[in-house]
Amino acid sequence: MATTVAIDVELDDEAITFELPLDEAVQADMTARMKRVESVAIATAPVDTGEFRDLIHIVKQPDDDGTKHVDADAAHSIYVEHGTTQRDRNGHAIHRPHHTLSHALDAAGGDH
Repeated sequence: MATTVAIDVELDDEAITFELPLDEAVQADMTARMKRVESVAIATAPVDTGEFRDLIHIVKQPDDDGTKHVDADAAHSIYVEHGTTQRDRNGHAIHRPHHTLSHALDAAGGDH
């Protein structure tokens, strides 16, 4: 015996397409927060060649929804951030994850 359930959903388009995140005051606040994240990330970034640390920056243009980002553009950033699965002969990780950007977001008072 099968049961059928029907659900009607009404979307409030006005509530979805609000412009608050794009407001100048909100964007100024987000930029200030991202500057703190950038500063903490640069201060705590691991340094071998310095390329990872030197390429941490705030993305100047926000996304269409107002989201601001701090990026590390070095080709090997993903490996610094998340590590690799390489192990030595004793099973210890060779390239451990640093999570520099996520720790910087936490330290700067962000929420992710």
